[in-house]
Amino acid sequence: MAHPTTADKRRVSLAPALPALGLLMLCLIIQTALAPGLALAQGPAQENKPDGNSSQVRGNPEATVGGVRRTHFSVSPPLLHPLNATDYYGNKVLDLIYETLVGVDVDTMEHIPLLASRWETAPDKLSYTFWIDPRARWHDGRPVTARDVAHSFDVLFHPKLKTRAKWQAYYSNLSRVEVLDGNRVRFHVKRDHFLNFVNLASMRIVPAHMFKGDDPDKTSLASKPLGSGPYLFSHWKKGQSILLKRNPEYWGRELPQNAGRYNIQLLLTKIIPTEKVALEAFKKGDLDAIEFRPEQWARETNGPEFGLGASSGKKLVKLDIQNKAPRGYRYVGWNLESPLFSDRRARQAMGHLFDRRTFIEKFYHGLQVEAVGPFETNSRYSSPDVKPLEFSPKKALELLHQAGWKDSDGDAVLDKNGVPFRFTIMTADRETSVKMLTLAKETMRSAGVDMSLKVVDWSTLLTLIDEYRFDAVMLGWKRSPWPDPTALWHSESAQKGGLNLVRYRNPEVDGLIEKATRTIPDTERVKLFRRIHELIFNDQPYTFMTEENHILVGYQNTFRMVKPWYEYDVGYDYWWTDAKMP
Repeated sequence: MAHPTTADKRRVSLAPALPALGLLMLCLIIQTALAPGLALAQGPAQENKPDGNSSQVRGNPEATVGGVRRTHFSVSPPLLHPLNATDYYGNKVLDLIYETLVGVDVDTMEHIPLLASRWETAPDKLSYTFWIDPRARWHDGRPVTARDVAHSFDVLFHPKLKTRAKWQAYYSNLSRVEVLDGNRVRFHVKRDHFLNFVNLASMRIVPAHMFKGDDPDKTSLASKPLGSGPYLFSHWKKGQSILLKRNPEYWGRELPQNAGRYNIQLLLTKIIPTEKVALEAFKKGDLDAIEFRPEQWARETNGPEFGLGASSGKKLVKLDIQNKAPRGYRYVGWNLESPLFSDRRARQAMGHLFDRRTFIEKFYHGLQVEAVGPFETNSRYSSPDVKPLEFSPKKALELLHQAGWKDSDGDAVLDKNGVPFRFTIMTADRETSVKMLTLAKETMRSAGVDMSLKVVDWSTLLTLIDEYRFDAVMLGWKRSPWPDPTALWHSESAQKGGLNLVRYRNPEVDGLIEKATRTIPDTERVKLFRRIHELIFNDQPYTFMTEENHILVGYQNTFRMVKPWYEYDVGYDYWWTDAKMP
């Protein structure tokens, strides 16, 4: 799925916790776009009879086990419920505790065994059978069974589950799940969809025995996660830190892809709201790794390495990762049911009032590009006919006049039918978003638009979005390798709790999505997705702002790695250190 982000966190995890789109907004993650250069076959890895394949080894089997890695989040996850966590931060933690049926190779994007040791697709592609590895165990020692898998699907549609509407965007095509025996489960689907297998493969599996009573929201897992993955939950001091411990009895240790993986004994994530404070903590040695903002990379760190303390002998290393991992983008989403933004021309006008090129140079130091739509700028699904909206207050004013907005009372603010063009943009990012919106505010004022800015905490922002209590919101989506515009752009997702946050509805887009997501030749899908791109860009339900094209990482040189990065992942899971725990 897609997960919402505050728009400045850059890593895309390939240990998928949510369906084909990555983690969710079920994180303000959902937009998926194909990673540049990734040629995705129809029904990737839909049939598998694996043998232990040493070519799947990506780590160093001789890596030292132990040590601690200290990182940070700029906001605290609102919750760690394995099914209700819808933000990027919570899901980064949960992905190390829970597992999916099938894994993804970080260099090839091929599907590889995980909880499921093998799988088969029916000839008519209307059912999928998975064999659960009999070695798989929950952290409490109980075996992972077909019943757990069936429960993991059924609970997504429980009427009391808080995030039920979001999951429907991914799994409404599944009709039922059938437990064939203790370790074999079969999913039945209503109709063909080119990502049926991908969505099933990436479903987070939860322990059925930990759901008591008739309210899945109230499981003890909400405060004490218990999964089958490589790390154990230790503690969560809200607003301060989250600690995970390496699971010494992890059942999947012998899987080929896990050789030399998950080497660090303790993973400590500190909550540091201010990026400046986080950078200083990194420079002082209180953090072991950090993902830089472009300004920090360009102006606040010196050279490829810089010292850590006067006599420690340690170095801090900078790493500019430019792999094929899908990139995220920042956008302003408009409330399409507001009288201010119900007219396409008004939304197009807003797009002309953001000086994206200046933002990129001034705030990103040339380390991002202009975003042009739901797919990455260099994806084959992105229409070559779509170009970034130019910065032009003059064009914006012309469009607003065409839409009937005039300054009828001489107060320098446009109005229509007695309603002034006055609104608030909300954000949870106190850094770059605030800088960009502050600059845009002055431009808007010159065009007769009165925009104000409101910064709220992350959990409040997610609540207000779910309740549709906003004029406009600045957010970011993390993309995933498999594109499916359904969750963000189909009108069926334009409901309370759905991922179509702005209530975008376009019957032509709906029809194209339904055609494009069938199992058809990719050449046909390219044409359909490009048309979807063109229609969405013309409608401007979002003002597409900037897109990442660099992952900027810093780390202490006490950490070791097989290679600087993998084709589709940074590779944190494969790091190790010889340093003792502080």
